[in-house]
Amino acid sequence: MEDITTPREKILKKVRAGLLNKFAAHFPDVEMETDIFHYSDEDHAVSFAKHFTNMGGGFIYCHNNFDFHENLIIWMEKKGIKHLLISDPDLKREIENLGLPISESMGDHPEQTAALLAAEALTARNGGLLFSSATTQRDYLSGVQVVAVFGKLSKMGDDMRQALVTLKNRYGEKLPSLITFVQGPLKENNKSGARKELVLFLVNDHI
Repeated sequence: MEDITTPREKILKKVRAGLLNKFAAHFPDVEMETDIFHYSDEDHAVSFAKHFTNMGGGFIYCHNNFDFHENLIIWMEKKGIKHLLISDPDLKREIENLGLPISESMGDHPEQTAALLAAEALTARNGGLLFSSATTQRDYLSGVQVVAVFGKLSKMGDDMRQALVTLKNRYGEKLPSLITFVQGPLKENNKSGARKELVLFLVNDHI
């Protein structure tokens, strides 16, 4: 019988299975720090989802850009988000074309406002996100309670070394002045109350 399972369903199935498994140590004697092969895109997504959600982040896999738009709208309605703060010009233009409300400041209702940021790179090994001053306004990352992130599967690598290569491939020798690495929301006991929720929309841009 022909297998009609879509790539999205396969990835989501692996993610769910991995989250239930909680990193069972089947091979304790294997050296895990040594790179002996490159992950496939599916393995990257699954590894990232495990680490990112273990750190308290929310993970939404999007089959393509249209899927991202739909999931973003559903998420905003569910969370009661009325305004988006966006600093990346390309992402801002894309969201404007959808007719979604974009604000330049928190305004009088911060609980109805979320930052939507574009990740420069993602690291599968530890569920990390890289942002730079070229596309991300610093106070959107550190001063907003709800932060949503737009990330592309093509920008995901194994570790920080590959993430920095991704940055160098984009900017050449003139790297952005500030690079920020993030793993999950800030701790519950942080006094600022910033970034209490962090959710990633991971878009498969290879299809």
